[in-house]
Amino acid sequence: MMRIALTLCFAAALSASAANAAERKIDEFYGRWIGTGQATQGVVNPVATQSRDSEVIVEKTADGFKISWTTMSSDVGNGAQSKVKSSSMVFKKGKAANLYVELKSGNALDGKKTTWARLAGDTLSISQLVVADDGQWDMTVYDRSLKDADHMTLSFTRISNGTIARQAKLSMTRSKE
Repeated sequence: MMRIALTLCFAAALSASAANAAERKIDEFYGRWIGTGQATQGVVNPVATQSRDSEVIVEKTADGFKISWTTMSSDVGNGAQSKVKSSSMVFKKGKAANLYVELKSGNALDGKKTTWARLAGDTLSISQLVVADDGQWDMTVYDRSLKDADHMTLSFTRISNGTIARQAKLSMTRSKE
């Protein structure tokens, strides 16, 4: 009897968690996020290759949202080897609920970047696909998952021709400024 009660409590907790996850809205991601983490290479025994510091800003637009980010990456073996990259994308609502299309998105088979965003549960995923003239392809996925109102994890994965080329994980906090 106790086992049944525990199972029912566990099922109720999972159901409540899933219900909360399903209720996320894009505006919960709006704001300025600051975080740090590491990039790794290798799937079986990942090796840290870079430390990363990042700022992400998500803003409302008339028909969707804008996301901008700046990341400073430093080689683990040589911190003096640092690079700073910035990027910005604007997404409009897609045909399906919680789906967004980047305004400059093109056809991957024409060598253009095809970029979309999807909100599912606690996670805002931005995916980008490009196919080279010779058929080689790269897929980049940024998963930004809310842990609570002020904490988010960022998981970055780049896949080249079916092989994970690079991954990064960052812990981010909403800026109060």
